Amino acid sequence: MSLAEQTQQLNVRVERFDDAPANLVDLAPHPDDLLTWVGEDREIVGWGCALRAQYQGPHAMRDAARDWDDLVGKTVVVGEDSQSLPLALASFGFADSTPGYVVVPAVAVVRNAEGTFIVTAACDQSAPNGEESLTEPSPTAVPRGLWTDPGRMTQSMWKEAVRRLISLLQSGAASKVVLSRDIVVSAALPIDERFLVQRLVNLYPTTWTYAVEGLIGATPEMLAAMDGNLVVSRVLAGTSEPGQEEKLRTSRKERSEHHFAVESVARALAPMAEDIWVPEEPELLELPNVTHLSTRVQADVRGANVLDVIDALHPTAAVCGTPTQLAFDLLKTVEGTQRGRYSGPVGWIDASGSGEFGIALRCGQLSPDRKQLRVFAGGGIMPDSVPEVELAETRSKMKPLLQALGLED
Repeated sequence: MSLAEQTQQLNVRVERFDDAPANLVDLAPHPDDLLTWVGEDREIVGWGCALRAQYQGPHAMRDAARDWDDLVGKTVVVGEDSQSLPLALASFGFADSTPGYVVVPAVAVVRNAEGTFIVTAACDQSAPNGEESLTEPSPTAVPRGLWTDPGRMTQSMWKEAVRRLISLLQSGAASKVVLSRDIVVSAALPIDERFLVQRLVNLYPTTWTYAVEGLIGATPEMLAAMDGNLVVSRVLAGTSEPGQEEKLRTSRKERSEHHFAVESVARALAPMAEDIWVPEEPELLELPNVTHLSTRVQADVRGANVLDVIDALHPTAAVCGTPTQLAFDLLKTVEGTQRGRYSGPVGWIDASGSGEFGIALRCGQLSPDRKQLRVFAGGGIMPDSVPEVELAETRSKMKPLLQALGLED
């Protein structure tokens, strides 16, 4: 059932929260049920569920966009009028066969340029007072007794898949294909989502840390940040180890990979944009574990919300390949990882249709009992790729989650 069909009226209350702690994750009362988006300009920490809907199929994001518009029309907001409410967090699959989710939290603490606010939501009844909705959190548990196992593709299987792809690319099957793999981290006791989120925030402060329906990560790649009519997409493709920046700048393979990714974003935005701006040269984005080529694409988009924009953009060449359909078809035969929501859009949307959606990278998916975490990473395979180098790149990209769990120095 869609969001709008679940309620006759969504009631939202918003109050200023001047006494909020510096670390909003400390407010979350449970080790699971976490809804989080933490970036430089906005922090959202939510829990509980006022509304939750599942979207699947080739029009999942477009369906969610129209449903969101309908829900906004059914919403009554009481309190501080500077916030555009309601607010939801969402996560969609890489492939349209994977369910995506849009969730309106029952309680959310939001920090932005205007201050810190408590937002509560309820269907067909009054939303509760904000601070009265805060309960004493249970102690945060540090994960212990962890071990790792191969995922659905062992390292040997993955390198063989890379070799097969290289051969196909050299014969002209596509220009680039992004191949992913996973490993499984197991724990004797359930993993505390709050611990994992806070560790990622501390270790990777220049990324966007997220948690939606057990998918937790810290992405450096912004698929679409929409504020009014302005859409910004930070495109990352082309990767090196830290300290190899000059080699990255001059690598034909890495620059070609980056060019394909930027071109795919600009091409997807063009039909819906009145103006579009694409820098001629990429910049370097230096992270603790890797360095990326980065380009900031901007567009003036009218008559759409951020869900419409991500529907147009996904999947980009940075996570699928180019040409998109040819790359996707190759992945169906070569990639055995079963990505789920890894490399799909993840983020938030408000009542105005503005929001931020990153690509779900540097992430892991918790099992329902939270005793297993599937950690994902991928690499762009080109005709001149080297399997061992590509495997090393995926190891570097898995480091954020493993480091957060204490499995990497």
